[in-house]
Amino acid sequence: MAKVVVVDSDAVFALYNPNDPLNVKATRTFEQLTTKGFKLIYPSSVIFEVISLFQRVLPTPKITKKLIEIIQTEALIIHIVDEEILKESTVIFDPAGSKKNTLIDCSVAAVARKIKADGVFSYDSFYAKLGLKPAEELI
Repeated sequence: MAKVVVVDSDAVFALYNPNDPLNVKATRTFEQLTTKGFKLIYPSSVIFEVISLFQRVLPTPKITKKLIEIIQTEALIIHIVDEEILKESTVIFDPAGSKKNTLIDCSVAAVARKIKADGVFSYDSFYAKLGLKPAEELI
């Protein structure tokens, strides 16, 4: 049975943005995950966040267009953030906590917990604090 990793926005952004300081590291991790047969799950909240981020910060729509095409061809396994996941996300979320730990991050953690993922592909220490393994530790 394939190991499962939930993918967070920072990993997607680093992977598709050649100017991101984590691009090389994210690319290497992604290649190792796919080579070793990991099942990568993308919460719908992450998809919305990444597309919005790319649309705002990248100078051309080239990468945003590529991501849209990947989604349209059903090349990604997308986990829909439904009402149950949203409610669980609000339990994890701390409005008085770090501004870096958003409700979207909490939705990633809630999806990972629900599907009993082996880890999270992210460079955010928030997930390790919740007991979720970084993808790099799985490879």
